[in-house]
Amino acid sequence: MGEVREESEADRAGLDQEVAQLLTEEEQDEQEEQLEHVMARHVKGSKAWLFASILITLFIALISAVMTNSSMAYAFLGFGPTLLCVLIYIGLLEGEFKDVLFWLTPLVVCFLFLVLGTSLNSMIGDQLDIPVLTGVNLILAYVILAIMSLIEYQGEKQATLAELDEFKPEELHRYIHTIEDKCKALNFVIGRVYRASNGGTKEMREQIKVPSEWYNEFNAIPPDEAKEQSHKAIELLQRIQERLHSLLKPEKDVFVHEDIKGLKNLERDGHGKDRILDVLSVNDSDPVEDYYLGAMDFCSRITSELKKL
Repeated sequence: MGEVREESEADRAGLDQEVAQLLTEEEQDEQEEQLEHVMARHVKGSKAWLFASILITLFIALISAVMTNSSMAYAFLGFGPTLLCVLIYIGLLEGEFKDVLFWLTPLVVCFLFLVLGTSLNSMIGDQLDIPVLTGVNLILAYVILAIMSLIEYQGEKQATLAELDEFKPEELHRYIHTIEDKCKALNFVIGRVYRASNGGTKEMREQIKVPSEWYNEFNAIPPDEAKEQSHKAIELLQRIQERLHSLLKPEKDVFVHEDIKGLKNLERDGHGKDRILDVLSVNDSDPVEDYYLGAMDFCSRITSELKKL
């Protein structure tokens, strides 16, 4: 029976290698193109909230005009700072230093409204209470920003894996399999987004994918030697984390200029300033950030447990 099991596992490993060889990058591209018409554009919760907040602000302005018997035009003008802040938020979603600029935007916009609004108000017959509207807009802009931050936080919290019940070194392969599933899901997204029809190249995809060969190195660690070879496992986990970390870099910091210029049909910055993870998230319907956070979180937890051995 032992010989039969060994032959079966060997046959299965050989079959996996044959399948991997048959499914070339070009064949995967063709399969994904056939499914492209059923794939919806993945929209971040934060971006959806910002678009919704524009409608909410316009509704508040409308209600304000009705309750005060004022002109609709003046009401919309009075809530202009909030609308401008939201538009800036949308523009900053995938830019650099967005965290700092997000929180500074309401202060700057409302200060300019307070300064410039006084002159404008005199031209329209003092129809607006500039000081009061400045305070209202400042509060409303920060409420919208706070809710957006809460949405992002909840998304990260849901994507975080639960604590390991009880780490068992002899079950290392089972833990690695969980990481492998997340990374494979990311690899499929990378293949879809940076496929040849979008101007991507095999070299670009290989630069950011987690190679399957790395998991095979884990398989070379016998279950009863996981504790003795924990340093090797840690090195492999750190290698995976480094590759995943490259997805947080802008395209221009990872890909060569010629490859970036060749990309097309994608929602992204033409100069490669967007983070690769953001490009993947916006241009694919899968929960890319969930895959990413799950893989990084589990890598960190397993590494931490291995260091305790």
